[in-house]
Formats: sequence, structure tokens, C-alpha cells
Amino acid sequence: MSFFDRKKKDNDNDYADNYQDESFNQPQTNFDLNQNQNQNPNQQPQPDQQQDPFNNQQNFQQMMDQQYQDYGTDPAQQQPQPQGNNPEVNGNYYEEQPVPEANDAQDWKYTEDNLQDTLAQSENLKSQLRHELLADRGYCNHVLRSVGSDQTEVRDNAAERITKINTLLRKWFDTDEMANEIYLDPNRNYFIFTDQLDANPETSVSKMWQQVTATLADHNLMANAISVAYDDQVNETWMNYQNAGWVDPNSYLLSMYNDLQGRSMNMAATPAEIPFEESYRIQHISDRTDKILDANDNLVMEVSRTSNQQLQVIRHYSNSKLLSRDIFDVNGVISATQFYDHHDPNKVVRENFYRQDGTLVLIKSYTNDDPYIQLFTQGNVLISTFDTDEDLIVWWLKNQALRQVEATIFVSIDSVYYKKLLSLRDSGFEVIPVIMTQDQNSKVITDLLSGKDQVTAVFAGSDKVNGYLNKNSKIKMDISTLSDVESYQDAAPVGTV
Repeated sequence: MSFFDRKKKDNDNDYADNYQDESFNQPQTNFDLNQNQNQNPNQQPQPDQQQDPFNNQQNFQQMMDQQYQDYGTDPAQQQPQPQGNNPEVNGNYYEEQPVPEANDAQDWKYTEDNLQDTLAQSENLKSQLRHELLADRGYCNHVLRSVGSDQTEVRDNAAERITKINTLLRKWFDTDEMANEIYLDPNRNYFIFTDQLDANPETSVSKMWQQVTATLADHNLMANAISVAYDDQVNETWMNYQNAGWVDPNSYLLSMYNDLQGRSMNMAATPAEIPFEESYRIQHISDRTDKILDANDNLVMEVSRTSNQQLQVIRHYSNSKLLSRDIFDVNGVISATQFYDHHDPNKVVRENFYRQDGTLVLIKSYTNDDPYIQLFTQGNVLISTFDTDEDLIVWWLKNQALRQVEATIFVSIDSVYYKKLLSLRDSGFEVIPVIMTQDQNSKVITDLLSGKDQVTAVFAGSDKVNGYLNKNSKIKMDISTLSDVESYQDAAPVGTV
């Protein structure tokens, strides 16, 4: 703004102020005309007398130069003039007044804080909703896995809930492609299935036992065990597993052969005696082995004992050929007899299994003439026949071991009985495979991921395996990672633990 513009603005303000004064319309002068006329023309004006600057060209020029210096120079270059504390504008002094702050000047701070709290609460609610939806979907999948195929109403209700849950997941999270955690029902019984309870398992196997045990313990649950291989030392091995901390010390073992042969009933048993005739003589071979010869020095039997001299095996011979082999349990009671081919002493043609009271319970035939497996009552009445070991195992679990038990069975993907165990789902059992490594059993894992086996829940041995299953699965599955076991004992002989 030029000097003249500034003066005009100041004059305008003066005009507005004077307009309010009633005397503004009256003509005013700064001097008395009559007084000037009576003055001596030779008299010089006094310094305190006012003069009209517009009638004095010299004074007017001086005034303009002074105003130019006051307003036209850079304030930074002006010399400071002695003055009071108040600034001066066009010769007028005024006091600075603080600018009043608006009543709502900082309300945005509180609004922002409220917005941040609302957003955080929204994220927490969405996270909670996601967890609850997936948990409910996991429960519905658990129902579909555990109820029989004939319970159509229950299955339909579960399927309808899953459809609704998927709709909500897509609404709030834009996708329903999320793996649920496996639902562990506290009202069910949990079992770890093993083909055979190895006395000296590999490290990966012992770790699996520990991880499953720890996972259930995190939910205040416990897993028992199922073993289906014939093993007279299985009870001792199980105690070693407990002592090693691989399983819960309060858990128990269901052994199929122990159960069929009545060992789990703790019935009284009489140790067997070696059949002996007067003409026989004993040939001592070692501290644990003796041969028994007839009068003609022909080999009749070979007797083996344990380190504590408990009867263990008797081999029967005829004309120096092995006929059969009697196997005795830890109580010294006959447990099984194996019969050999007359032409091939290395080929077993039949196996008989006995109860503790000596009655026949099971016959396995390895010829085409007889059924593969025959199961008998205690009175030697035939109960049923089976074409495979898998069929016998499924029958035993359904009709004897887990009868009227709501059970969930964890089974390694490596088990030779894994595929057959899946048929238990039709009877209300829940079967969940355990995959410790992604290359553990590639063919079976491929079937699982493709949906061929209709498996909807899997336990992964690590987050890496979990990620692999999630990435490659063609179907929706509940996938949980087993609890990590930071330090575990290597697979040393558990008898030394």
C-alpha cells in the first residue's frame, strides 16, 4: 500500500469518527482570521503558532520528505526512535489487545482422541468377531466329523450354521478363506493311535507324542493311547513312556491284543510248564537257552528264557525241522503259537492266540484254505471272521475298546491303518491325522489336500507345515499347530530313562 493510500485509509477512519460528532457539519478553522488581520506584518510567527502547511510550499515539502522517511523506508533500516512502550501508527498511540481465542478452538483434539478410541475399539471388536466366528465354524466342523451319517438333522443344522458364518466372514473380512483352530471338546475322550508302541522310537516320533500331550494339556485335557500290534512287552514300554515324560503320567494304554487276550482284566494266571518225558535229556547251551533231546539224541525242543529265568519261547522240532513256536507273556503264560510250513521253516502258516485262561481267542491263517482271521468266544464259539488286520482293528474299536465312548483319535499320516481308520467317522468317531513334516507321506498328503479323503481337520507339527497345508489345500480344513516342545529327550532306549 502506498503512502497516499495509507493516508486516505487513515483519513477515512477519522471521517467515520467525526461523523458521529454533531459538530462535524460546522466549518472549523485552526486559526482566528481577525486575529491574523490585526497582527503586525513584520512580526515573525512564534514556534508554537500553527500554520497552514498548504499555504507554505517549503513546509509542505519538508512534511512530505519526513512522511516519506517514516513510511517509505524499510522498517529494518529505520533508526530506532525514542518512544514509549506502545507502538505508534501515523502519530497515534494504542495498546495491543490479546486476540480472544474461540470457545471451541481445541475441540478437535478431543474429537481426534475419540475417533482414535472408536477405531481401536472397532478393530478389537472385529478381531473378537473373527475369533468367535472361526471358533463357531470349528465347532460345527467338529460336529460334522463326530456325529454319525444317520444323524441328518444335526448335520444339516451344522452345515446351515457354517453357511451363515461364511457369509458373515465375507461381509466383514472380504473372505471366508480362513483356517479354523481345531475345536477340542472337553466332553470327549482323546486317544493317540499307534501301530506299535516302539520301545526305542525315532526322535520325530517321540516328539509327536510330547507335542500332542502338551497341546491337550494346554486345554486341560489328556490323551490316552491305542496300540494294535502284538507285543508282550507293551505294558513295560508304556511305563517307560510315562517315566520319560512323553505322555501324561495319568493316561492309560489300550492294547488290542492285551484286551482280546484278557490281560487287561488282571485275571489270575498259572505259569506254563515245559512238557518233559523220562527219556528226554537236557543239553545246556547258555544261561538262557537249553535244548531237549529224546533217547536217540534227536532235537525235540529248544527252550529260551528271559534274564530272570522267565519262560519266553519254546520251539518244537520233528526230524530236525521246526514245527511250531510257543510264545509266553511276561507272566510266563502261553500267549501265542506259530505253526511253520513243513517245506519252508521260515514261513508261518498259522498263528493261534490265547487268553490268560488258556482258551483260544484268535486264529490267523496265512493260507488260501482258511479265512484270514477268526475270532472266538471264551467257549470256542466263532464270533466273526475278517479279511484284513484293518477290519479286525475297526471292529475291535467300534464294538469292544471304544464302545459307547465319544472318542477323538489322533493318528500319524504314516500309519498303515490311517485310511481304514477314516471309516470310523461313519460311526460317530472323530479321526484327526497328524502331519509332522510336509514330505512325510507325499501320496497320502496329496489325497488329503485334494479332498479325496474328506478330511476336515489336521494337526500340524510346526507352523511351517501349517502354512504348507493352508497354501496347498483345495478344501476348507481346520488346521492347528501342535504346541512346540522346546526341549525333549532324544529317542534313547526308554528302558534306561
